[in-house]
Amino acid sequence: TLIIDTGKLATQASGAATVRYGDTVVLVTACIGKEPREGVDFLPLTVDYEERLYAAG
Repeated sequence: TLIIDTGKLATQASGAATVRYGDTVVLVTACIGKEPREGVDFLPLTVDYEERLYAAG
């Protein structure tokens, strides 16, 4: 079963979603500034991945 929740976690982010599929849970967040940066003509993208094996049962 695929479950997508928004607005429950990471409320300080500009946008956030929790995606659940079986026993796997992924938290996705996006943050933006109020003003655009001068001279930036690309979208900087950062991906942080953490696999937490201590939670595996």
